[in-house]
Amino acid sequence: MFDSGLLEVLIASDDHRLLSANAEAWWLAQNDVFVPVESFLTEESRGEFLRCLETGNHAWFLTRFQKMPEEPYLTRIMPQEAGQADGAMIRVVLCRLDQLMDSFRRQDRALSTYDTMLSLHEDLFFEYTRSEDTVTLYNTEQSAYAGGAMKLSDFRDALAARCDAEHLPALDELIANLRGGTPRFRIDIAQNLFNDDQGIQAVQCRYVTTHRNSDQTGLIGLIHPMRTRGAQEREIAYDALTGVISKEHITRMAQDRIDRQHAERTAVAVLDVDYFKHVNDNFGHQYGDELLRRVAGVIETEIKDGGAVGRIGGDEFMILFYHVENETALRAYLRSIKGVIGAALPGTTVSIGAAVYPDAAGCYSDLFLVADYCLYLAKEKGRNRYIIHTPGKHPLLAQIKAEQSGGERNLVRGRDDLPLGDALIQMQYMVRYGKRPPLDTLVNEFAVRAVVPLLSLWRCRDKRLVTAGGKEKRDVDALQAFLADHAPEELEIPRYMKDGMTIVHTVDKKEEGYPELRDALLIHHIMSYIYIPFRDSSAERYALILATVNRKVFWNEEHLKYYRIFADMLSGMPGLAP
Repeated sequence: MFDSGLLEVLIASDDHRLLSANAEAWWLAQNDVFVPVESFLTEESRGEFLRCLETGNHAWFLTRFQKMPEEPYLTRIMPQEAGQADGAMIRVVLCRLDQLMDSFRRQDRALSTYDTMLSLHEDLFFEYTRSEDTVTLYNTEQSAYAGGAMKLSDFRDALAARCDAEHLPALDELIANLRGGTPRFRIDIAQNLFNDDQGIQAVQCRYVTTHRNSDQTGLIGLIHPMRTRGAQEREIAYDALTGVISKEHITRMAQDRIDRQHAERTAVAVLDVDYFKHVNDNFGHQYGDELLRRVAGVIETEIKDGGAVGRIGGDEFMILFYHVENETALRAYLRSIKGVIGAALPGTTVSIGAAVYPDAAGCYSDLFLVADYCLYLAKEKGRNRYIIHTPGKHPLLAQIKAEQSGGERNLVRGRDDLPLGDALIQMQYMVRYGKRPPLDTLVNEFAVRAVVPLLSLWRCRDKRLVTAGGKEKRDVDALQAFLADHAPEELEIPRYMKDGMTIVHTVDKKEEGYPELRDALLIHHIMSYIYIPFRDSSAERYALILATVNRKVFWNEEHLKYYRIFADMLSGMPGLAP
C-alpha cells in the first residue's frame, strides 16, 4: 500500500472472489477467499458496487467496509487493459479518503518547497508526460512563459521564437531526447531563451526520468538562466522583514511583463493594511512586524504560482498576477486574500486596489497609478474592501492623472505610516504657500490620518454644517439632530477644558457638571466628543467637533495638540462658509 492509501485488488469476473490483494485489502475482506468481495461492504456500498460492475461504469465512487464503516474509500472499477485475457479478472482500485487527503497535503507542501527552492535560482521547472506528449511548466515568475500544460511541439515553438537560427539544432536535440525517452540529458544553449534580461548570456537545459509505468514515462527538468558576472545586481532580491520580493525587483518584474513582453491580462494590485500605524502605536513595532510577516505569508499562499508579491512600503504590498482570464478570476483572488487575512488575523483588515493591462492602462507606470487610485477609493469608502478598476464605472486614466496633478487626492505624500505631525506640516504648507486644497478634502484627509471616526466643521452663528470627514462621517446626522435644539457653545464644559478644547471621553459617565447636556447627547447616541472653538480671519465663530456615535473612545492624548493646531490652521483660511 502506498502512502496515499491506494490499494489494487484483483477479483474473479464470475463470482467476484478476491484473487490478489495486499495485506490491508485481505484484512478488510476478513481473509476469506470463498465469498464475493461485495459481501464485505456495507449494504449501501454493496448496491453501488454491483451497479458499477453491471453497467461498466469506470467513475470513482465511495464505498465502506463492514469491518471499518467509519472510513470511506474511493473506489473505481478499472477498464480492461489492451492485451488482457478475456475478462477473467477485474481490477479494482481503492483509495482510503483520509490517507488520500493527508497525502495531498504532504504533496502540496512538497511542491511549495520545491517551488521555493527553484526560485532561489530563478529556474523554469518542467514536467514531461511522454504518453500524452505534454509539457507542464512551473515557477514561471521570472521567465517569459506562462505556467500550465502544453504540447511538446508548442513548447518547442515557444522556445524557438526566442532562439537564433544557429542555436535551433541544440534546441531540437533537447526536444528529440525528451520525446525519445533518453533517461538523462543536458545541453547548454548560448542564448537567453528565458526572458529579456540582458544579464543572462545562456541557458542550461537538463532533465531526468522519474518513472516508467507500462506505456507512461515521466520526466522532470529545468531551464536554468546563466548570468554574466557583472549582472549579479539583476538577481532577485527579497525584503528582509517579510521574505517577499523587494520593491525594486517586483517593480522590475512588472515592467518586464507589461512594458517589454506586453503580456495581456497581467494585473497589478496594491494592498494596504488598514490602520497599521494604530497597530504600531498601540501594540508596538515588534507586533507590527510579525503582523506584516503573516499578511505576506497569506498573500503568497493564496496566489501560489499565479503571480508574485513584493513589499513596496511600510505596510504596503504589490501583487503581480501573471494572467487573469477576466474580472471574475481576479475578484476571486482578491476576495480570498482579504477573507483569509481577516480569518487568520482577527481584527486585521486590508484595502486593495487593482487594475488589468491593457484594459486600464498601456504601460506599467500608468497601470500602477490606476491600481493605486483604486486603493484610495477602497480606503475612502471605509477600508476592508477591494476595488478593481472598471472602465465606465471608474474614472479613466486621463481623469485620474488630472485629479492627482490638481492636488485633490492624497494631499500628503506618504500613507498611514507617516507621522501625523509630518502630515500636518505638509497640509499647513499647502494652505499657506501652495495651491490651497478644497476644504472637504483637507478635513477628510486629516480625519483619516488622525484615525478620527467623525470630524465636522460648523459655523456657530446659524449652526450650519460646513463639511465633515472621517470613516464614520455619515454619523454627522446625530450631531445635526443634537444641534437642532442646542447651540455648539453648550458643548464647552470648563472642567473638561484643556488648551482651549473640551475633551469628553465618556458622555455617559455619571459626573456632575452637565447632566442635562449629557442626557441630550445620549438621546442621539453621541458617546464621546472633543469641542474646539475658533474664529476665522473675519472674526466669524466656528467649531471643530470630533465625535463618536454608538461607541465610546478614549481620545489619543498624543494627538490633542494636532487637533488644536489643525483648528488654528483652519482659522487662517478666509471664507470657510461663504
